[in-house]
Amino acid sequence: MHRESGVHTNRLWKGVLPTALLALAVGCGGTEMDTPGSESGQPPVQTTGPETPVPGTGPVAGAPETSAPKPEKGAPTPGNSQPSSRSWFHRLGGPQDDLGTALAVAHTGDISMVWLSTPREDGDRESVPGQRRGLTVAKYGPDGKERWTRDYSRMRVASPLVESSPTGEVFLTGNAFLYSLDFGLGEANDGFLVKFSGSGEPLWQRRVGQKVYGLAADGEGGALVAAEEWTPEGHIPVLAHHDAQGAYRWTRQLDLVADGTELYALGHLPSGRALLAGRLVGPLRVDGRTFGAEGSQGLVLLAFDTDGRLAWGRELRGVDGRVTGLKPGPDESVALVGEFRGTLSWGGRTLTGPGAFVLAAGPEGAERWAQPLACGENPASPVVAVDDAGGVVVACGGVLSMYEPEGTQRDQLTLSPGECPESSCPVTSTALGFVPGQGFTLAGYQRHGARAENAWDQEAFLRLLVP
Repeated sequence: MHRESGVHTNRLWKGVLPTALLALAVGCGGTEMDTPGSESGQPPVQTTGPETPVPGTGPVAGAPETSAPKPEKGAPTPGNSQPSSRSWFHRLGGPQDDLGTALAVAHTGDISMVWLSTPREDGDRESVPGQRRGLTVAKYGPDGKERWTRDYSRMRVASPLVESSPTGEVFLTGNAFLYSLDFGLGEANDGFLVKFSGSGEPLWQRRVGQKVYGLAADGEGGALVAAEEWTPEGHIPVLAHHDAQGAYRWTRQLDLVADGTELYALGHLPSGRALLAGRLVGPLRVDGRTFGAEGSQGLVLLAFDTDGRLAWGRELRGVDGRVTGLKPGPDESVALVGEFRGTLSWGGRTLTGPGAFVLAAGPEGAERWAQPLACGENPASPVVAVDDAGGVVVACGGVLSMYEPEGTQRDQLTLSPGECPESSCPVTSTALGFVPGQGFTLAGYQRHGARAENAWDQEAFLRLLVP
């Protein structure tokens, strides 16, 4: 990942970020205020702005502002080239249920996010005035200021994802599962890929499969996608690399796979290789190599060269599980997270499920380490981020876990609400990213209101935590 000039971001993992995690566990307070609606008509966003201090480190609410708080022991001071920005929190959405599904961090530190809005009509709750359905894509600076927002009302989209190019363009992918969509470039059907400029203008779009599941930006303005084509015989995994203009750099269809195979996790290594990981049921033959076997299941990690040919592959045969995310490290390493039942053996350690896991592989897929994950009272599929020194942080439901590059756990803390007027606001994380020179950013959803009376409201959030 990118290292800003003069900022040694790996120091965030050596005593600074644990303090920040503690602040996040305490919660982000501050004053709630409305920001203006976007140019596209997005409803106001409830915001705790970038000037709001993290509780425990700033003035008491309502008290006159005095001198800056003293840094905690071991924390950076203004003279040692460490970040000087502050944590911020955005509460996103409106009266409907809103769900943050994905985020991405550009080399500049800008953060792109996508969230879904769904009318809160279910078996227990009635409709409310002003509720809506739609998809929103937005971009924020590392200081929390909105760069732009694009609001697409009345859209039904499954599993939207975003990625950022090094120069600030934004990729959006997802599945149009009921009807075609329109992002300003004509009809988008099935699994789609759209590229937006750095200022949020749609540039081009492509159909990338019957269903698309994975997205990763390369270092040259292009993007990788992992998708499937559906045939009468079954599902065929597709892996494709598009350049900055949307043309194919390469694309390939793998062999027909058995039901239950999920090759959905995707990443892009610094060398330019593509990583594809997931659940494998039965055999899969790729460029003369066979992974898995008839009647077996397991996890698989594949690397493809810059021309699309298989570079190497590793499998964990016999593991009943799935990979929910991966993130490349700075030395051709990779961290994977997922869920499993039974046992999982990796790096000289055997984990016992059911539960969630994080594991690390070195260059060429060499085994490094594995750890079990705690996911708290609001479990969700785990997500992972890696800093530019190889430190790993994982969010699983409402729990954050942090590890040294060699796998030693540094901290494990429960995520508290960013803004909660009630006594309790359950928090669930769905996406995580490392912001160079700052800390990390987290997206997900919180639930507010009288849950016992079935009047609760779910809202998306985006937050940044810095030392």
